[in-house]
Amino acid sequence: MRIKPSIAINDNGFLFDPGTGESYTTNQVAREIIFMMKQHQPLDVIKTTLLEKYEVDEVTFEKNIIDFQAMLRHFNLCEDGE
Repeated sequence: MRIKPSIAINDNGFLFDPGTGESYTTNQVAREIIFMMKQHQPLDVIKTTLLEKYEVDEVTFEKNIIDFQAMLRHFNLCEDGE
């Protein structure tokens, strides 16, 4: 899964979809995930990076990333495929 190329995100976590005109605000972790997804980083690299950077166990990370991906799909902000 990756963020659609048309989706813009700034350093403050403001996300903009020019196709719909919708905008979203993200927290620091979501912003980091989106930046990595836009760089076509595989999920295992994203996972390793965040597990090293933040105090989170693997089970919690897995649950949260699945929920986050579902949210991205719901708002039509991503494309499937690695």
